Amino acid sequence: MNPAPGVAVISGAGRGFGAALTAVLAAEEWTVYGIVRPGYAANAGTDGRVRFLEWDIAHSCPKEVSQALAEASIDVVVNNAAVGSSQKTLAAVDPESLAQLLDNNVAGAVRVTQASLAGLLRPSAGGRRPLVVNVSSRLGSAALQANGEFAGFGTSYGYRLGKAALNMLTLSLHEEFGAELDVWSVHPGALATGMGRSGASKEPATAASELLRELSEPGGSSPRFFELGSSAPLPW
Repeated sequence: MNPAPGVAVISGAGRGFGAALTAVLAAEEWTVYGIVRPGYAANAGTDGRVRFLEWDIAHSCPKEVSQALAEASIDVVVNNAAVGSSQKTLAAVDPESLAQLLDNNVAGAVRVTQASLAGLLRPSAGGRRPLVVNVSSRLGSAALQANGEFAGFGTSYGYRLGKAALNMLTLSLHEEFGAELDVWSVHPGALATGMGRSGASKEPATAASELLRELSEPGGSSPRFFELGSSAPLPW
């Protein structure tokens, strides 16, 4: 028997995978708190199950967002928001812009999880075990990179560093909170989004439906690092 619809917090809910996941969950009667950049929420459509919260997660959580999340009973947090980088060689890396990327993509996930923690640890009306999902990438796998699996991909330093750091966040959260909640790193696949690689063909809605299926499965292990649509774990 599948669990009842839950309550999710999704960062980067204004576009790409985050927007698709927001729509898929809302269609299945989940309540969604969608974190979006300032100025977005006023133009966003909603069916009443989605509440958009404006927050640039590279900065401290606004009081109104903090209050909204503190008052909710949260089942799932999806740390999805990210910015990209084109700095593919050491000579091209600008340390200041790299620091800004990591502040958004990694420290931002920390900020969202911190703001959601009280709601995550509050007993769920549907009896779900709380879950944090960090949207990572197979390119963040130290093991696969060391084996040369992605040699020639031309992936930026910032992307690889950020996704590897998200994987370590997954492990760190599990170490501290493993008795109280589950933590996953997920590779959504090669998505056809603005940040996707050339030739990427997987639709964000497909990945969103695959994550919904994972959320609908009772039990499961933690920590996990896996690709949506595949049951095989990815090596850290």
